[in-house]
Amino acid sequence: MKDITLLKNHPAALFGVFLWGLAVILIFAKVILEPGQHTVLDSYLLGADRWIDRVKLYSGPGGFIYTPTFAVLFVPVTKLPLFLADLLWRLFIIGLYAWASFRLLSHFYVFSREKLFHWFGLFSVIAVPIAFSGFRNGQMNVVLISAMMLVISQIIEKRWNSAALVLALIMSLKPTFIVFFLLATTLFRPFWLRVPLMLLAFLALPLVFGGLDYGLEQYNNFLEMADSAVERGITTPTWASFFNIPMQLIHYSVPEGLQNIIKLILAALTWMVCFYAIVRHGTKNGLIYLLSFSACYHVMFNPRSVNTDYIILGSVLAFWFVCAAYLWREKNLAWTTGLISLGVLFAFDISRTLVTDATSWFNPLMAAVFTGVLIWQLCQKRVFAP
Repeated sequence: MKDITLLKNHPAALFGVFLWGLAVILIFAKVILEPGQHTVLDSYLLGADRWIDRVKLYSGPGGFIYTPTFAVLFVPVTKLPLFLADLLWRLFIIGLYAWASFRLLSHFYVFSREKLFHWFGLFSVIAVPIAFSGFRNGQMNVVLISAMMLVISQIIEKRWNSAALVLALIMSLKPTFIVFFLLATTLFRPFWLRVPLMLLAFLALPLVFGGLDYGLEQYNNFLEMADSAVERGITTPTWASFFNIPMQLIHYSVPEGLQNIIKLILAALTWMVCFYAIVRHGTKNGLIYLLSFSACYHVMFNPRSVNTDYIILGSVLAFWFVCAAYLWREKNLAWTTGLISLGVLFAFDISRTLVTDATSWFNPLMAAVFTGVLIWQLCQKRVFAP
């Protein structure tokens, strides 16, 4: 009853909770009225079914594109009716995302439960609309950003074992997690031994349950698939990655060699900036910069990013928007992050309206703009906690 009173006293919190409820209702309706539509669960189940049948897991850069460990761990889901599996998976990722978001906010907005509910509501106003397409499709990127926020919370709490477990598990399932994975693992000494050992344990599961020959064969097939998937991402101009901006706008293709050089240089600079933020402003503040810069790098330079993947960026934008509005009372920063968030939310329509037949250039542009905002805020010594 007290929680309900808190919500009534703050319209933003009430609206935020309403958005979570609306998302769940729409997911229920989607599964009931259009079963099997707008879902990637079939790709996950494809890998698990192939594992059960002991056949080749991969058939090129489409379909099942995750690790053999993913296929092994998803096998129990194949025992559920398809309708139920589709519904439970979507509810699981929504619940995980809500929990991870609330936990992250609680480490910075602990003045009172009332303010925490209020700020979680405002966070949800930005985050949930951007995340909804990921909820609807059951995308793994919802799990990725949830894991990133959970690891940040666990590091703050010095829960090194559980944080290492999450890092190793997610990395063993989806290699595009590597940006955040490498930043967190290399910048914090307690991970240096824990994470590699746990990662090896997860990667060994296909060898344990499938046998050495079959397991190694699938890892070799995975590497071939990953190489072709990256190649398709680089050579196809419709992905929502940074180097496709000039291709979609002026039909200029950045040479692959130059792309790799730029990505390596920016990766090193990202690591140094995160290291500086941690040393200069303390672990708690530095972790938010780590989360923010890794999110920008991830969506901009993953060659297979699509518009719905920008839930990763949207979550960080929502956090900064709440900080600007309530923690620092910075109207200009609030407007800036709010407008970037709107750009991410409507990126598909904006891209297509401004440039005919181009649908994926505006999101990476927004990520680049937000990266500039982050650098400016770091130069201004912006912090989230004393």
